[in-house]
Amino acid sequence: MPPSPPLTSTGSVFFIADAHLGGEEKIVDQAKEKALCDLFNYLRGRASKLYLTGDLFDFWFEFRTAATLEHLPTLNALSALAESGTSVTFLGGNHDYWAGSEFERRTHAVVSREPIIVTHFGRQLFIAHGDGLPGGDWGYRMLKTVIRSGSAIAAFRLLSPSIGSAIARWASGLSIVDEARIERAIPPMRRFLFDKLDEGFDAAIVGHVHAPRLWEHNGGIAVIIGDWMINRAVVELDAGGFHMLRWEGGGLVPIASP
Repeated sequence: MPPSPPLTSTGSVFFIADAHLGGEEKIVDQAKEKALCDLFNYLRGRASKLYLTGDLFDFWFEFRTAATLEHLPTLNALSALAESGTSVTFLGGNHDYWAGSEFERRTHAVVSREPIIVTHFGRQLFIAHGDGLPGGDWGYRMLKTVIRSGSAIAAFRLLSPSIGSAIARWASGLSIVDEARIERAIPPMRRFLFDKLDEGFDAAIVGHVHAPRLWEHNGGIAVIIGDWMINRAVVELDAGGFHMLRWEGGGLVPIASP
């Protein structure tokens, strides 16, 4: 993976992950989306940079025959945030890897389908969604390679949006996230993050696991952002370091990493 050009900023940098918009019953999803839009509005003038580190949507695909009309409040709030001066980067996750030019057009964000390397506050950061990166789970790694191939994407794009979305909802239902699954996922992800720090990164940051965690290792910081879906988790980086936060009562409050 070639490193992306270093970026620098002087204002706070924020990270969120795993909102899975569209993945829950309507009333729950609407509340989740409203809170997310409130956060984006709150970040105007506060954030120099926002990283959306995957699975913002439970499914996003840009079909050949139709534009996505769901989640317009989120798209509009992101667009307003970007227009206010915040630079937004979207890293595709295992549910919304296929975001592309349509998402960029609607939100003014920059989409990356691969992990990125950037510099903020003199720290070199490795940032990724996190799916398929720790060792093991060879079955998923093979599936990931297939479904992200150019031929598979081209074939899926020929489907009607209704059929494609139905298939995606069925597939999403096969990967229910529960506490036992989260606890199993934490140790291998921690080992992966520690390996990145051993490579020389000052911080390694991922989503995907749905559990906010922060560890110090070898002079660096390993971060699992946690999910927006349940925990309303947010990570902030400023000149003083990393801060684990939660959206609550119309603002961000600190939390302790377990």
